[in-house]
Amino acid sequence: MGSALASAHAWPYPLGMETEICFEHVSFHYDESPPGENVFTDLTLELPRGITSLVGQNGCGKSTFLLLTGGALLPEQGIVRIRGEDTAGLRDENVRHRIASIIYQNLEFETDKPIGELLNEVHALGFREEKSSDFVRELIEVFELAPFLGRRTQEVSKGELQRTILAFSLLYGSPVLLMDEPIFALEDSQKDRVMNYLCSHVRVNGLCLLYSLHELDLSKRYSDFLLLFPPGAPPELGKTEDMFTREKIEKAYQVPFVMLRRKEEVFRQQLMDADRARRGK
Repeated sequence: MGSALASAHAWPYPLGMETEICFEHVSFHYDESPPGENVFTDLTLELPRGITSLVGQNGCGKSTFLLLTGGALLPEQGIVRIRGEDTAGLRDENVRHRIASIIYQNLEFETDKPIGELLNEVHALGFREEKSSDFVRELIEVFELAPFLGRRTQEVSKGELQRTILAFSLLYGSPVLLMDEPIFALEDSQKDRVMNYLCSHVRVNGLCLLYSLHELDLSKRYSDFLLLFPPGAPPELGKTEDMFTREKIEKAYQVPFVMLRRKEEVFRQQLMDADRARRGK
């Protein structure tokens, strides 16, 4: 298990040859939804190891898909398998996290200890085979955490918190990483730096990453596969270069391609506004 900085483009297995996640005839709906209004109905899908970006308009099922994948939600019908394990049998949180960790949309929490101390604790208690302080230092540098290591999670900005949570996720060491809007509060230069490092780390260490962003340019640049969520149809999986076409993207978002950038900017602003409202700012 090497540093992602050591070999940024290494790929230790044939692309798409190893299935990590399998949905077998999965149906799911939320209790508050009207009867028959399912998020998924009889969904069967296999996802390979590697980096998959979930792409589609808000409310199309991306977050639900990530929660089902990680076992935070269970299907009404069918089976979700992750690394061969039926998520219905992974009710113990520690057992589940040995396989997958989830960064929830707008995840926040308060801590008594400062971030610098927590980084070392997460590393020590996590599932990585190698326990090297060099890796902790590397994450502090790449994610630019040094200026606020002495602060607690509730004392940092949203962007600083998101970079901290990403570091926690990598230190924890789960082989499957599930991330829902993990970088919307970062500056543009930070987004590229973080995504480049994250994808390099996944490739070097043979991990699996599924993420959702409302930034099509980043989804295209930092993925091997796209999972498109067209309204009223099952998700469609393919290699990024095959899936990222004007026709397919417009079908998923149901707006002209030239308008998508503005639509995604509006959604990211809504996330920021909701975060400020929660924080009372």
